[in-house]
Amino acid sequence: MRISRFHTTAAGGSAFDDVEIAVGVAATDAWGNELKHGAVFASPAVRVFEAPVGAFQDWHNAPRRQLCVMLKGIWEVGTTDGEKRRWGPGEMFLPDDVEGRGHTSEVIEGPVRILFVPLPDELDLGDLG
Repeated sequence: MRISRFHTTAAGGSAFDDVEIAVGVAATDAWGNELKHGAVFASPAVRVFEAPVGAFQDWHNAPRRQLCVMLKGIWEVGTTDGEKRRWGPGEMFLPDDVEGRGHTSEVIEGPVRILFVPLPDELDLGDLG
């Protein structure tokens, strides 16, 4: 599964890239369906976030590395290199810019609801598959 990540650049700015979260562990269920999943990890503090229509957050950092799953609305993030990306319901992204200038966030269509799944500090993205 390919998802967008935004991260701190060497110059202290922010930029997007895409990362792969493997769902390569296969198992057959009791009905003969082949199901795939990624590795299990413990998350320290899962929570649901909501922001109203028109909410804008100027430059800020992600509080920690976390998978964000969009539940409702459309969320837009801008990075210091001028790029902007949007996500809607069912899409996932990874804030990973915990240092530097950070990113901007804006509710394009809302309210927005996002499920935040913080990643353990020691977890390497390659460990998820």
